[in-house]
Amino acid sequence: MQAKIDAMLQAKAAAGPPATAEAMAGTSPQPTPRSIATVEERMGEISPQTVDAIRKAMARVRAADDVGDKAGCEQALADVRRTLGQ
Repeated sequence: MQAKIDAMLQAKAAAGPPATAEAMAGTSPQPTPRSIATVEERMGEISPQTVDAIRKAMARVRAADDVGDKAGCEQALADVRRTLGQ
């Protein structure tokens, strides 16, 4: 599922304008979902609150998955999708 969330973030990034050097400052040369979200936040494409909500929901997904809580995992994933507008 992490791959699907990463793909959603990458699609959101691809739909926007190219990142400026200022937005890319301090990020790794190899893009990661976290660095993409950071750049989108800097460019105003995604709010800091949205980034925080996604990170918290993904932490809930992982915690639920770790204990075998399928319903909790699915609810947290639904929260991520809703936050991403999917």
